Amino acid sequence: MKEVCRLLGIKQKTTTPYHPMCNGLVERFNATLKTSLRRLCSEQPRQWHRYINPLLFAYREVPQESTHFVPFELLYGRTVRGPMHILRELWTKEIEEPDVKSSYEYVLNLRERLDDTLKIAFYYFRIMM
Repeated sequence: MKEVCRLLGIKQKTTTPYHPMCNGLVERFNATLKTSLRRLCSEQPRQWHRYINPLLFAYREVPQESTHFVPFELLYGRTVRGPMHILRELWTKEIEEPDVKSSYEYVLNLRERLDDTLKIAFYYFRIMM
């Protein structure tokens, strides 16, 4: 794992257990998740577990302030095609035709997009720090 982190330029940091102030990013995410769950589960609070996956998906398809990118795009190198995107296509009847490419072309294109995206994300991340 150390080698993977070194190759990717990831700096691992340990935090004190049960001391929330040590990891502000995680605490902020947890607060966002709890607030969203409270709003969705107000009528059926015992069914909170049904909302976790849709909430996480929704969180991952919204651009983050620190990187200015959608987490899904940073991970997979393409835009997310979530439920709202599909509904918009159905309502407007504007269906996007996928590009037909060879596997080799797809991998080359994906690598270029990920490299460009990573450079931009690192730029914004450094500004935020």
